[in-house]
Amino acid sequence: MGTIKSDNIQARTDSTGVQIKAYKETIQTLTSNSGAVAIDISQGNVGTLTLTENVTVFNFTNVPTSGLANFTLKITQHASSAKTVAISCSVNGASAANAKTAGAGGFTMTTTASRDDIVTFLFFDAATPQISAIQDLA
Repeated sequence: MGTIKSDNIQARTDSTGVQIKAYKETIQTLTSNSGAVAIDISQGNVGTLTLTENVTVFNFTNVPTSGLANFTLKITQHASSAKTVAISCSVNGASAANAKTAGAGGFTMTTTASRDDIVTFLFFDAATPQISAIQDLA
């Protein structure tokens, strides 16, 4: 039993594991280039993206190849003209595939100007991500 403490995390260990008391996550500010968004999970598990163009693919790198990894993305719709977001994802250089969604229903970005959608990507053993979304936040 002991205590783990650093500038970013406070935790306590006991016979049941690690109990986290307080932490904060690094937020990446992302952009798109020719419809592609590059996301390096080793730089943090949270990101923000303000749409300036239609997004056609998310390219994830440094996703752990065993176990569970996640990435939470806040996407803000363009202020004046609605942009689209595809859920095609490439993981660690593999060919892009559509992320898995509830009921295979897909994902449609909120079209209202300046509104936010929060999308969480779950990666099991670096496979095609499963996503969930909270949408149309004002």
